[in-house]
Amino acid sequence: MKPPGDQRKPDEFEDARRVFEKLPPEQREHFRENFQRWKEMPSPEKEALRDREQFRRERMAQEIDESIRKSGLQLDPDHREVYALRYAQERRKIEEKLRKEMEEKRKPLLDDMMKRLKAEFGAMSSASPSPTASPK
Repeated sequence: MKPPGDQRKPDEFEDARRVFEKLPPEQREHFRENFQRWKEMPSPEKEALRDREQFRRERMAQEIDESIRKSGLQLDPDHREVYALRYAQERRKIEEKLRKEMEEKRKPLLDDMMKRLKAEFGAMSSASPSPTASPK
């Protein structure tokens, strides 16, 4: 039974299956793992994720509208949809690039932090026995 307001076409699931089958094996496995986590997730968490996704979609739609407005383009509905898809595609590329850059910058900082903490706490552990250490 379809949820109220569900406008999916009957063959939409078949289309999704074909797309899934075209994914590389590691992406299919990742999808399966995520789906399993979703099935096991408590309802309040699912609802929170749905809300977050809805908010993300609304914000993206606002950004797309703003982008079209700023560009001065006058797009018919079909071209607007294509523009929105391309905007989202390009935006994902930018976000992924930024995530990678941030991780590259974060790694040496974390390594440095770990060295400092090891030195700090290593000095403490050699100066006094650990409270969890058993007596010898």
